[in-house]
Amino acid sequence: MARAQPTSESMDEEDLRPADEAILDVLTEGRGSGKPWGRATKGMLVDETGYSRNTVYNRLEVLQAAGHIDVKHESTRMFEFVTDPRKDA
Repeated sequence: MARAQPTSESMDEEDLRPADEAILDVLTEGRGSGKPWGRATKGMLVDETGYSRNTVYNRLEVLQAAGHIDVKHESTRMFEFVTDPRKDA
C-alpha cells in the first residue's frame, strides 16, 4: 500500500525518508560555523545527496508543503532551510 504524503500538520521525524534526511543534512551543513548556510539549488542537492533529480524534486515538494523548506528563487529552484523535524537537530 502506498504511503500517504505528509501534510504540514503531520510531517515529523518518523515521516522522513532517507532522501529527506540527506536533503536536510545538506541544507543544515555549516550551521553554527559563522559562514552562510541553509540554501541550495535543486541541482546542488542532487549532486550532494546522490539521489536522482526526480527523487530530489519529489522530496523537496513534500518538505516544502510541510513548511520545512522554502523556495527563494523559482527559476533556479533555490531552496532555503526553515525548520528541521528531526528531534536531534
